[in-house]
Amino acid sequence: MNANRSSILIVAVSLIALVMLAVAAGCTGTSTGAEAKTVDPTAVPAAAMDQIPAAAPASPEATVAETPAEKPLSAPTGQKQTLRISGSTTVLPIVQKAADQYMATHPDADIQISGGGSGVGIQAIGAKTVDIGMSSRDITSAEMTKYPSFVVTTVAQDGIAVVVNPANTIPYITLDQIKNIYMGKTTKWSEITGAGVPGTNNQIVVIGRDSASGTRAFFDEHLLAKKTPTAKMLEKNSNGAVLQTVAQTPGSIGYVSIGFVSKDVTALPIWYNADKVIAPNLENVKSRDYPVSRNLYVITNGQPSGLTGDFITYILSADGQKIVADEGYVTVG
Repeated sequence: MNANRSSILIVAVSLIALVMLAVAAGCTGTSTGAEAKTVDPTAVPAAAMDQIPAAAPASPEATVAETPAEKPLSAPTGQKQTLRISGSTTVLPIVQKAADQYMATHPDADIQISGGGSGVGIQAIGAKTVDIGMSSRDITSAEMTKYPSFVVTTVAQDGIAVVVNPANTIPYITLDQIKNIYMGKTTKWSEITGAGVPGTNNQIVVIGRDSASGTRAFFDEHLLAKKTPTAKMLEKNSNGAVLQTVAQTPGSIGYVSIGFVSKDVTALPIWYNADKVIAPNLENVKSRDYPVSRNLYVITNGQPSGLTGDFITYILSADGQKIVADEGYVTVG
């Protein structure tokens, strides 16, 4: 009887064990599927959370920077333009002052100016190494034949003043006396009535310009009848150099643009046509009563346009012609 009870108990325990194993197997099978892929952040350890990359916060600035098309446009700065000018030292003060004022209101313009004389300016514009040539003399027919594209613009009027050292007592001079001095025929101030330099031997020191000078070309043509001046003439390369030499040399005589005349020298009136004495001043140059008057020019290759044209238009404007007057020249208006 006891043996039967033991067998029944063993069978019952075995059945219970089998049922429990089946239940466990069923629970394990339901762990596959979508629910297995869901992560509960609260169930993840803090150390593991550090390994999950955080999303970058939204930033309007960063978006604009990463999208060039959406950047605000900066103000246009323009492109630097260079204008090269060379030539006459007589025209140079006008053009230099005009360039300074023009560039003050046109920051994209770079105007570079050099002297050298009218001949240098004409050659440079002919060779197209500059944009504008400056000349204080007329363009010759030979030059116009060689450079048929030249366009010549008058920007001012000028006179050539004959100057002596203030120590000289001469009251005025005639055209013939000027010619005789520069041709080497008159060599002492004592040969001219009323002239003289106290404390000296009255030897005349002749000062002139070099061969590249438009002032020299005009002087030789109109006062020396195109003849070559004396070999003793000291050649200077600018109006300023002539002025300085005459101011420092008691027995000297020279010639400069009236725009360069200063208190350091005496500008001589010219006894003209044996009936009137004409002073080298703006009024007499404008009326053409002064016998040594001329035009001042700028030269371009073809009709000026762009920056070149705009700058020349500025020189001819009211502001530009005020500069002409302020520099001691006669306006063209």
